Amino acid sequence: MLDQLFNSIYSSTEVKINLLALLFSLAISLVLGIVLAKVYKHQTIYTKEFVITLSLLPTIVSMIIFLVNGNLGTSVAVAGTFSLIRFRSAAGGSKELLAIFMATAIGITTGMGFVTLGIVFTLFISLVWLLFEKMSFSSVSQTRRYVQIQIPADFDYEVLFEALFETACKSVELTSIQSAAKKTIKLDYVIDLDPEVSDRSEEHTSELQSR
Repeated sequence: MLDQLFNSIYSSTEVKINLLALLFSLAISLVLGIVLAKVYKHQTIYTKEFVITLSLLPTIVSMIIFLVNGNLGTSVAVAGTFSLIRFRSAAGGSKELLAIFMATAIGITTGMGFVTLGIVFTLFISLVWLLFEKMSFSSVSQTRRYVQIQIPADFDYEVLFEALFETACKSVELTSIQSAAKKTIKLDYVIDLDPEVSDRSEEHTSELQSR
């Protein structure tokens, strides 16, 4: 009985469209998309357009999967169509990407007819998501900083900055070095300040200016 609960609502030998099963699958996709949008909005700065997109995306993906399910030729055509899509804006943050992947997974699951599995998956991931929002391990470090410095290309930065960082930081990581305009380079650091050091520490600011 439990095994049958997670079976597809579509028959594997069915050729004609089962309108009732299709409408049921699309309705569940829409409801799960709204649930996902509600979870995403929790403690998040969001836009109206993205929330609407997130709510409707599972339904759209579900319909696409329903149409290409079991048809290799149509699947290749749809994949080729999606490969031509170019997004006008840069990809969002990790939370936005997580929500989009989750919406896609919901649409694929319901589009193949595994409605119960889609419901269980959505509720489980949503619960874990909300728990992670509350747990301390996902909180942002209050001492970690991102530092970008632009200096002349011939400047001996290793001796200066390493000596300075040693007095104020617990850890230092040089993440990237990039060429900039007018024979300069940009250094990107990720640092972890000592607890007793603040962003406006006069001692270290004056030390940097003197050097």
